Amino acid sequence: MSTTASNEWDDLGAAWRAADEPVDLGPLRRLVATQRRRLVAVVAGEAALVLAFAALSWLVARDGVATWEAVWLATLWSFTAVAVAFAAWNRRGTWAGLGESVEDHLRVARLRARRALAAVSFAIGLLVAEVVAVAAELAWYDRFGATEIALLAAVAGAVAAWCGWTRRRVRRELALLDELEALQRQD
Repeated sequence: MSTTASNEWDDLGAAWRAADEPVDLGPLRRLVATQRRRLVAVVAGEAALVLAFAALSWLVARDGVATWEAVWLATLWSFTAVAVAFAAWNRRGTWAGLGESVEDHLRVARLRARRALAAVSFAIGLLVAEVVAVAAELAWYDRFGATEIALLAAVAGAVAAWCGWTRRRVRRELALLDELEALQRQD
């Protein structure tokens, strides 16, 4: 979630805390719609990545495949299949249409937040498995040098940073949703 969206969640929470009468659903609808647009963008990015993997695989295989290339391609597509299957499974229910009640909007926002936390846990596990597999393959084919170690460390660092940022953002959002639901129950 961008800083703007986080600020909107904060503003919405403040408005609900200060309100003596029912709060307008417009801001909540916009926030959930923003989440849906972000989900569409993520799926499009994932599809582009799979297409890039397909193009890269074609480039590798067009002149024949050496043993190490076959192992690399099998690893690439195995991990891609696992990631795509998880992503599809993890998004179930998050595309559902929005209802008209505050409870429906909060339910969808909470479901998406919980699924984002599940994606973080999955990303950590997948990264560990990929690093182990890639390091083993590189060592097996005597291609595991300082450059490869640096690249694996850079990727691991980037994924770790994303996981930490996402976890903090989602936990903050879940805390606000808890507060908004408590305020909604008081009305």
